[in-house]
Amino acid sequence: MRTRGGLWAATAVLVATMTVAGCASGAAPGEAGDGDATPRATATAAASTPAPAEATATPAPAPDALASVDTIVVTAAGLSLRQGEVELASLDVVALPLDEAVALLTRALGEPREAGVEEDHCQPAQTRWGWGEGTYLGTPDLYTDEGTLTFTTKDTSIETDDGRSVRLQTPGGIAVGDPIAPLAEATDPAYTDDFSADPSREVLSLVYDLVRADEVSGDEISPYGASVHSIDGLVTAILGPSTLKDYC
Repeated sequence: MRTRGGLWAATAVLVATMTVAGCASGAAPGEAGDGDATPRATATAAASTPAPAEATATPAPAPDALASVDTIVVTAAGLSLRQGEVELASLDVVALPLDEAVALLTRALGEPREAGVEEDHCQPAQTRWGWGEGTYLGTPDLYTDEGTLTFTTKDTSIETDDGRSVRLQTPGGIAVGDPIAPLAEATDPAYTDDFSADPSREVLSLVYDLVRADEVSGDEISPYGASVHSIDGLVTAILGPSTLKDYC
């Protein structure tokens, strides 16, 4: 028979056991449990943003060397495009097609203008391009060998759009407007021709860079090569390879 004291002791043990079990199954502080209205904050990792790709710089195009030409030397072979004493390019009037020759001079002198040539009994109409006031490059005519481009300048120099002054001259440095005497003194008289029809006006032409001397009849020859024309002792034109005398 249980006594009242034993009953109270058993009851006390039962209560203590339930209390411990309740504590063990309860939600920890700060956690969301049954009836807890405050949710626990959950940290979310920030999305990683890829670093921008490093930009690749596009290299600037190299400047055209022919944009620095300051002198064009006219020889029987063609044109030598120079900066000072340094040749940057050469234009072969014998072997180069007209469009390629025009493209080369355009790089040195700027955009050309197209200019027709009057047709007469000695010279057929040409396709030619011009720079400055009187500088022309064109297809062959009766005064040149077949396939050889014509070149003529009546300019001392050509002023380009970028501010350069390009001088046109013989290998010895003679340009339009200079005295012809130094060239005349250094040239064989057989390669000169006096076209003076008026005694009061001296008109002299000479081949300063000879290619050949064609025999016309007997002892008479027609020199072929780069030449100059002069009036009253001053050079008025420099020409690429052509015949000096007109026998058309």
